[in-house]
Amino acid sequence: MSEHALLSAEPRTPSEPKGHQMRKAGRIPGVYYNAKHDVKHVSFDSIELGRLLRKETAVIDLRLTGQTLPCVIREVQRHPVFGEVIHVDLMGVDLTQSIRVHVPVHAVGTPYGVKTQGGILDVVIYELEIECLPDAMPGHIDVDVTELKVGDSIRVEDVKLDGVTVHGDSHAVIVHVSGKKAETEEEAAAEAGGAEPEVIREKKAVEE
Repeated sequence: MSEHALLSAEPRTPSEPKGHQMRKAGRIPGVYYNAKHDVKHVSFDSIELGRLLRKETAVIDLRLTGQTLPCVIREVQRHPVFGEVIHVDLMGVDLTQSIRVHVPVHAVGTPYGVKTQGGILDVVIYELEIECLPDAMPGHIDVDVTELKVGDSIRVEDVKLDGVTVHGDSHAVIVHVSGKKAETEEEAAAEAGGAEPEVIREKKAVEE
């Protein structure tokens, strides 16, 4: 059983005060909801919430008006320019029922094909959808890439976790080691652009 993170919240009304006013006062608006359609509008201390979001948490024990509600982060909304958190959605969970969530993928190590063959590591999929009991949910999924040579890849079907079902296309590539690119698209376009006037001049010469 994984250790739950703790997060305190205070109830709020849906409309007052406005979100930007709350954030100026050091509070971040959010909402808690569960499968029973129980919706609670809440706010969090911005410092406490910031500390939690810097960690890779799975299940959170939300402390609200004397209750402790197990939940997971469903969505974090950020300011499109400044990147600051402006709203958080929490989904209540039943610890005895499986849930489907997306978790990030971490490529671990330096591939053999990069160190000795001059290859390039391409990360294709940055998160995976999994299904498991809440307490079996990992904060992230490590993918060991150290043995990959140029041309090798790791696919969704290669990810095996106890008590966890990975959803999605089983043949989809998560990470891949490719060879060095011979030239960039810009270089190719420049070469093509430089050759075109010569062809035009030759054509004009023939016509004359």
